[in-house]
Amino acid sequence: MFACNVLTDEKLKKYISKKAFKKFLKIKETKQSLDLSLAQKIAKAIKKWAISMGATHYTHWFFPLHGKSAGKEISFLDFDNLGNSINVFNENCLIKGETDASSFPSGGERLTFEARGYTVWDYSSPIFIKEDFNKNKILYIPTALCSYTGLALDEKTSLLRAMDFMNTQSKKILQLLNYKVKSVSCKSGMEQEFFLIDKEVFNQRIDMVSCFRTLFFDDTVKNQKDFGHYFCKIDSKISAFMHDLDRELWKVGILAKIQHNEVAPLQHEIVAVYRDANIATDQNMLLMDIMQNVANKHNLQVVFHEKPFYKLNGSGKHNNWSISTDEGVNLLDYNCCEQKVFMLFFTAVISAIDKHYDLLKASVSSYTNDLRLGGYEAPPSIISVYVGKDMLERINNFINDIPNKKTKRALDLEAFGIAKTVSDNCDRNRTSPFAFTENKFEFRMLGASQNPTLCNCVLATIVGSELKEMYEFLKASVNVNQAIKEIVAKKIKKHERIIFNGNCYSKNWEEEAKRRGLVSQSCCIDSFKCLLDSKNVKLLKDNNIMSENEIIIKYNIFVNDYCDKALLEARTMRKMSMKYIIPKLEDYLLYFMKYITKKQSLKLDTEKELKYIFEMNEKIELLKKQTHFLCEKIQKIEKIENQETKALEIKNVLINCMNDLRYMYFDVEKFLPKKFQPFITYDDIFASYT
Repeated sequence: MFACNVLTDEKLKKYISKKAFKKFLKIKETKQSLDLSLAQKIAKAIKKWAISMGATHYTHWFFPLHGKSAGKEISFLDFDNLGNSINVFNENCLIKGETDASSFPSGGERLTFEARGYTVWDYSSPIFIKEDFNKNKILYIPTALCSYTGLALDEKTSLLRAMDFMNTQSKKILQLLNYKVKSVSCKSGMEQEFFLIDKEVFNQRIDMVSCFRTLFFDDTVKNQKDFGHYFCKIDSKISAFMHDLDRELWKVGILAKIQHNEVAPLQHEIVAVYRDANIATDQNMLLMDIMQNVANKHNLQVVFHEKPFYKLNGSGKHNNWSISTDEGVNLLDYNCCEQKVFMLFFTAVISAIDKHYDLLKASVSSYTNDLRLGGYEAPPSIISVYVGKDMLERINNFINDIPNKKTKRALDLEAFGIAKTVSDNCDRNRTSPFAFTENKFEFRMLGASQNPTLCNCVLATIVGSELKEMYEFLKASVNVNQAIKEIVAKKIKKHERIIFNGNCYSKNWEEEAKRRGLVSQSCCIDSFKCLLDSKNVKLLKDNNIMSENEIIIKYNIFVNDYCDKALLEARTMRKMSMKYIIPKLEDYLLYFMKYITKKQSLKLDTEKELKYIFEMNEKIELLKKQTHFLCEKIQKIEKIENQETKALEIKNVLINCMNDLRYMYFDVEKFLPKKFQPFITYDDIFASYT
């Protein structure tokens, strides 16, 4: 079953000549342009394979700058010149498609009357067939999206440029050290966290349906620790979903290696194996799409929002990142490659993070991720790197010509029946945003709902830039081996401020980080601005990752997305307050007043009840006033045309207004009887959790 719906090289080989197949492999290996004659043969092979598999349509699959996936379905079926029905799919259908570029986010670059855009085949990512539960099959062709003028309007293009840049710089250094490598690539493995909620329960809350999180919260009888613990037994209903999911993922070549319960109730995690970063990001987005489809079959709703429930852990998408040669040598594995090579690449990562932590933070910033970062279930907004004491010792030994042993410590519990084993060469620090875990770095700041393309693009770019600088230094050196030690010592010393092995949740670290000059942008609006900093524009522009226009487009889209998400939540809160909360509270007040009247008719003391009525009435009036205030703010902000001005007004005024309304309801909600609750509570949502 595995990869049965993927057009692998082995399958393609059966449909084209040996000569054409070898030429195509060579083009992929050397990253050459694809000529039309070869494209014609490949298109013919793809059509034959797809139709033999039962596919009726094809789509150019791409990721616009809002981070979601897109594509239009086109039928293979067409008419020839004589009016006969035939299946059509040629080199033009394969290589280039057309779409309405002005309908996708373009940062103002494409207006409604400037609509033409193109989708262009990315032959580095596998073509596959996706099927729904009615067994309808669509051929998916991974593509990039650009405007009529040639501007990249997608997530993929900049990542491919960055990976090519890092490949070039890595090969230069390795060739200087007499290593023969054809290519070097960034590898990525995603840990995807998510919530699974009963669909009938999910649909009973307008905030969940509209915004995928609860905008008004309440207390639960249990707190998070009283629910099933981390790694606890998977509920049978969830297990059925996960096994169905596995089968659908296997068909498209996605190997989900691990699945388990996460810390919060209804929260889970699925982990895919390592792939080249561009394929890993494609597969992560496909995984999220397939998860939604499988969940529908099981009457469940998948929620990728970073913070769907107040006081409960949010969801991230941990990006495990490493660098590998075409022969599978992991250059960040101390036990896998020569010591001097490991030290160079390891140091390049440390140096890159310190120089460009602002850009890396911007790549994972969003309105929804702001709700998660900085809490005690997620990394703080201050970026630091954990390397561990053992690794610091190894670096010091390398610089000072002290032999490092490639051995692991014995792990013996000295208990009968318990096997002896070995421990890893370094500990793990789950509070660190960027932690070294023996053969890779784990970047924990990415939000669960985010497209991982940009953060992988930034990582490849900044590390490639460091390797470029290192190469120039080593090339000019007489003794390369001595120069390696010099540059490692120099850069570790210069960038040691970014290394922190302690508890990143502690207040002491916040103070220490400030002393080190590590700035924390707690709001994404502040973080986005670094994209326009001259040093970052120069980095991206000079290395052909993004043009200046493409950077500005990215910034504008980030700001627009912030405004759109915040205003959606504000409008949803306004509706919930006016149509659900206030009417229910007034019903409760009338109900209680009838109770008092009846009590008075029996000549019973009602002093306490009357006092309570006045207090409750006062709270309801305040809630009405705050709702009216929110309405005014929404109307005012919606009239602001400049998106930056709008974003600042949201950040400085609207968010506080929404929080005030939220806490006003929270203050009232805890006194409401069940039948006067305006919507289902947390206890109702978590009732099915075991």
